[in-house]
Amino acid sequence: MICFIALIVFAVLGIFSAKYRNYAKEAFDCVFRRMTLRKCTTAFDKKMKMKVTGKLMKTSPKTGGIVFRNFELISWIFTAIMIISFAYSVLGIYNFVVYNNCEGPNAVGPCIYNEIGELTNGINAPLCESQHCAVHGCDCTDETCNENNGFEACDGNCNCIEAVCME
Repeated sequence: MICFIALIVFAVLGIFSAKYRNYAKEAFDCVFRRMTLRKCTTAFDKKMKMKVTGKLMKTSPKTGGIVFRNFELISWIFTAIMIISFAYSVLGIYNFVVYNNCEGPNAVGPCIYNEIGELTNGINAPLCESQHCAVHGCDCTDETCNENNGFEACDGNCNCIEAVCME
């Protein structure tokens, strides 16, 4: 199922370089045919198999042979990993938008999307209440984290932030 991964990769690369557009077209044809339970007529999967294993054979013939014999299985493994990774990324973004953290309700762990939230300049601004901070286990009552210093609340990671608070 190398065609599926190649379609995504070559579609993105094809935006920037005409060299990869033919690969993207071949990959699309291959994916469409595989989705309808037919074999690829373009031999795209075989072409990619030869390119990948050929490069491996130069550095490690034994590894290249193993990859050549198990190429379809390896392709399916990478396809599954890509789909699972995409699903978890979407879930994390959903949780960030809905709960303002990556792990869902009642989570207090760090979230990689907090940086994005700060860059949106107040779109996901925190509530300016001590209860909001207490839910996240934050103590925003100390001298460094008060309105006089320009900080209005704390984020989910218990850091003081400058924000326009939601009403």
